[in-house]
Amino acid sequence: MQTDPILREVYRIKDELNRETGGDIEKLFARLREAAKEHPERMVTLEQVDKISGRKRTSAKP
Repeated sequence: MQTDPILREVYRIKDELNRETGGDIEKLFARLREAAKEHPERMVTLEQVDKISGRKRTSAKP
C-alpha cells in the first residue's frame, strides 16, 4: 500500500519540527505561538469555527 502524499508531507514536517526543537514540547509551542503572531491571517478563531458549524457558545459563569 502506498502512503498518501499529503500524509508523507505532514510526517516530514513533524519530523523536521521534532529535530529543530529536540523533542521539547515547550520549544515547539513557543515556536507555534511565534508563527501565530507573525501570521495572524492563518489562524482560525473560535468565532470562525462557530460561524461555520452554527454552534452557539454559552459562558460557563458560576
